[in-house]
Amino acid sequence: MASSVNEAAMVQLSAWLAEGHEALEAQRYAEAAEAFGQATAALPGEWALHQMTANAWRLAGDVVRERAALRAAFELARPTEIDALYALGTALLETGAPTQARACFEGVVARRPRDAAALSALASARRADGDPEGAWSLVQRALTIAPQMPALVLTAAQVRHALGDHAGARSWLMQAEQIRPGHPLQQTQLAFSLLMGGPCSAGWTAFESRGRPDTPQGARDWHGESLVGESIAVVMEQGLGDLFHFVRYVRRLEARGAARVVVECPPSAVSLLAASGFDVVPRGQLPPTVWSVPLLSLPHRLESNTDTASDLVPYLCLHESGTGGGTRAQSAATPRVGIVWKGNPAFLSTALRDLEMPALHALMDLPGIEWVWLQLGEDPPEPRHDVVVHAPHLSGDWYDTARTLDTLDLLIAVDTATAHLAGAMGIPTIVLLPFTPDWRWGWHGDRCVWYPRVRLARQPSSRDWRGAVRVAHTLVGEIIGFREVGA
Repeated sequence: MASSVNEAAMVQLSAWLAEGHEALEAQRYAEAAEAFGQATAALPGEWALHQMTANAWRLAGDVVRERAALRAAFELARPTEIDALYALGTALLETGAPTQARACFEGVVARRPRDAAALSALASARRADGDPEGAWSLVQRALTIAPQMPALVLTAAQVRHALGDHAGARSWLMQAEQIRPGHPLQQTQLAFSLLMGGPCSAGWTAFESRGRPDTPQGARDWHGESLVGESIAVVMEQGLGDLFHFVRYVRRLEARGAARVVVECPPSAVSLLAASGFDVVPRGQLPPTVWSVPLLSLPHRLESNTDTASDLVPYLCLHESGTGGGTRAQSAATPRVGIVWKGNPAFLSTALRDLEMPALHALMDLPGIEWVWLQLGEDPPEPRHDVVVHAPHLSGDWYDTARTLDTLDLLIAVDTATAHLAGAMGIPTIVLLPFTPDWRWGWHGDRCVWYPRVRLARQPSSRDWRGAVRVAHTLVGEIIGFREVGA
């Protein structure tokens, strides 16, 4: 019987693999991933099957499932062959799983202690895992072996950046530029370093080296030419937070006298942008235009330099004539405070950006507040003490989210699209930031140059969410007049 069962299992396994390869050749990548996943579930100890599943999800553009497949490989089928272990670590790091990547690279370094590339990779994993001090010691060790390795010198700049050492990061970037002039990754890191200090011409120029979307067919790439009487498309790129942040510059573009300025955005944001008075179409449906410009290139190509366009806030609202900033009178009732503790799971820095559960409980441990749960697709935690939590239905359409935000006295969120939307609407907002924040929040202070009514609660040290929560409690008191702040 055992022999026949094993034979039947092998027949089924071969069928799944054949199905997966057939779907892969037909470019039905999600279908291929599902078939390979079934084979992997049948033989969970086979590293190659996990790798095939992850690669198919990567081709399908689903980084969350790719990450899950790689984590399963790490837990169930971690390879012992050193090159395969290095490959697994690289894939884990590239998909936003730095803790597991770190363990893989530690295994490689243990066997290759003088491999500068492996040391650099382990340093990158430690930096991404919230340990920049440990990362720097590895960088120093690797530099004694290969001081002119371009990727290692760039890693040195990134680690100094993560440590908050502006001068050190710039110095290493200058060295990287001498070794490998004009490399896009170096220029993009330079942009982050420069823009951390605030918007500036040099920062926007360096930011042009990022991966930009293709110019729509038939349109010319706009670099500041006259737009009088002509049409221009603003091409969507990167995430929704970037859309809500940068769409302000469309108003500056419209002032150039174009006959039409049409903005591309995901379908979930169309109704919100239309209500705010933008000429908008769903992604992939741009009409023919004379010109086009990538969304995140607007500050550079408008020669905005230090202009944050914050004078335009609120520029996202529930109707074109709206003024934003919330509809509630704070003295009328118990303060309503919205909360978002996680962002898009596809984001590669979720390990550092998302709040940890103990910190979430500490954040919500404030009496006299009516909490509004805005975490899409997730139920609120079990309330403690007399904490009141409401969970309104969220459809996934950003206009509906904006309607809920407009009923709040305050939003507290990690660095997410919801935080950018609230800031763009003029809603009082506290953004919880990791020790090394995204470039647009700057290094210091609790004020934000982009959104006048946004305050910043920063981690005082790497991964110290409790410290950020203490800052947030103080800011809550300042913003809504709340005085008896909990611990």
